[in-house]
Amino acid sequence: MKKVSLIIHGKSKKGKLLKEKIAKVLSADFQINEKFTEYHDHAIELAKNEVNNGTDFIISCGGDGLLSEVANGVMSADKDKREQVIVGLFPLGTGNDFARTANISKSPEDIASLIKNNTYTKIDIGQVEYHEKNGNKKIRFFTNVTDVGVGAKTVELVNNGNKILGARLTFVISVLRSFLGYEQQQLNIKANDFKWSGKIVNVSLANGQFFGSGLGIAPYAKLNDGKLSLVIIGNMRIIHFLKYLPNLRKLKKVEHPEAHYQTVDWCEISSDKAYPIDLDGDNPGYTPLRVDVIPSAIKLLSDYK
Repeated sequence: MKKVSLIIHGKSKKGKLLKEKIAKVLSADFQINEKFTEYHDHAIELAKNEVNNGTDFIISCGGDGLLSEVANGVMSADKDKREQVIVGLFPLGTGNDFARTANISKSPEDIASLIKNNTYTKIDIGQVEYHEKNGNKKIRFFTNVTDVGVGAKTVELVNNGNKILGARLTFVISVLRSFLGYEQQQLNIKANDFKWSGKIVNVSLANGQFFGSGLGIAPYAKLNDGKLSLVIIGNMRIIHFLKYLPNLRKLKKVEHPEAHYQTVDWCEISSDKAYPIDLDGDNPGYTPLRVDVIPSAIKLLSDYK
């Protein structure tokens, strides 16, 4: 009997009904187990334990942040167990940006069909070495995007506020608030044979194409090409950036002298001051940082090509 582990965000009302819904469309050949998160980063521990205990499928039931925690748990599990497990996503979050790139369905029937057919594709993930407030180095993995600049400030505002206005409007308002109070940061960037220095609005290292609840920041990103998309939005005025928001929602490149796009294996970002970073919708630490891609790191429950 194959085991399916559901890691569910503890505050998700819809998540509490998932086991019953998925069980209805899965045969008796599958044993379904559910675990609810109780605190920040709890899913890392839960996912690691489930993988080490031999689960066949581990399904993150939440948003980009929960999937990121689950991926970190999977990556910290025993290597032989990690290489066997298939990681799925049932999108219940605020932004659901990774799900946009991977074309993940919100239907329990679709998730169950992928499980029954053992459908997966190997995808890359990013590894970030960053610094905590006390200066200690830490390593964390991301599935979607890590960035420095107005994106990190936006994430901070979103996470510290309420989302009563809905995901998209909450993110748009937070972007505007971030710009109004944002002092452009001076960064030094090295990646492969590329170097750049200057003031920035935002710098993203993207595995997925979207962040900020549907902003297509990285139109050239692919989940399984063994690369990351480096996107630099340099010294741009707020009025110019706002003009490009409709294009970003259509996954169109920003045509501006201060917009730079590179495809990289690794990237180092340094700065005179310690600036906060965003990692899959969380603010775990500060610059300086180094980002590397880990090709084909996990099996994703998806028919993504």
